[in-house]
Amino acid sequence: MKLLANAKLNLTLDIAGKREDGYHLIDSVFQSISLCDEINIEKADAVSVVFSEKSIPANESVAYRSARAFFEFTGLKGGAKIYIKNNIPTGSGMGGGSSDAAAVLKGLDSLYGTRLTTDELINIAAPIGADIPFCLVGGTARVSGIGEKVSPLPSIGEYPIIIIKDKEKSSTADMYRSLDNIKKPPEKTALLIKAIKNGDNKEIFKNISNAFSGVTDIEKERSDLTNSGASAVGLTGSGPSVFGIFRSKDIRNKAFDTLSKNHKCFKAEFSEKGIIIE
Repeated sequence: MKLLANAKLNLTLDIAGKREDGYHLIDSVFQSISLCDEINIEKADAVSVVFSEKSIPANESVAYRSARAFFEFTGLKGGAKIYIKNNIPTGSGMGGGSSDAAAVLKGLDSLYGTRLTTDELINIAAPIGADIPFCLVGGTARVSGIGEKVSPLPSIGEYPIIIIKDKEKSSTADMYRSLDNIKKPPEKTALLIKAIKNGDNKEIFKNISNAFSGVTDIEKERSDLTNSGASAVGLTGSGPSVFGIFRSKDIRNKAFDTLSKNHKCFKAEFSEKGIIIE
């Protein structure tokens, strides 16, 4: 069985508070994009995971842990042989590992005919990784809590995008600690959701935002994307990837040809799905 595991972007990311255990609460609009990892799964006697990116520790990955959790939850005997071709750059803030885990859960559910509901899959996934619940739902959604609350939103459309990932990822925990030391930025999630529901593209572009932009420097990427025709620019996750949204593929493709000379670039489109079973 083959699946495509789509990456995600944060169109907004607001910090809504902090729990007693230290975890930050988010209020965010997530968006699936067509940049994807490719997953192959077949039945086996035990769980095994192999990545094309050899630096990923397979038995510590969320994909492996999700597969094990699936069998524990269902009580099924057996396992799966899982191969993951990595196309989503690691440490990019685009949820590659979480999307792989979501694809593994959906693939195993289909392969073994367990017919688990999305809520049941989320219950399996939530303790393993904060972005996995969204990746199971996919499309456009409001994500809150620590990532476990996912509310689907209307489709924005298949906007073309360019993602720039020039820098290495900083520790997510360190980035959150940095946020605690700055003035809280204006919250944009509610404004973006209103714009999405109204189909107001101008307001959608205006309200792309991320609290982590206050603690990371994206001005070079922002300037280059804007000068190349991007209608909006944002940071995804806690970084380091910066994305630009374009009004047409022609504008995006010309920008990609220019930007890829000086940046590590990826191109994709917004997608209505998180996981695709082929």
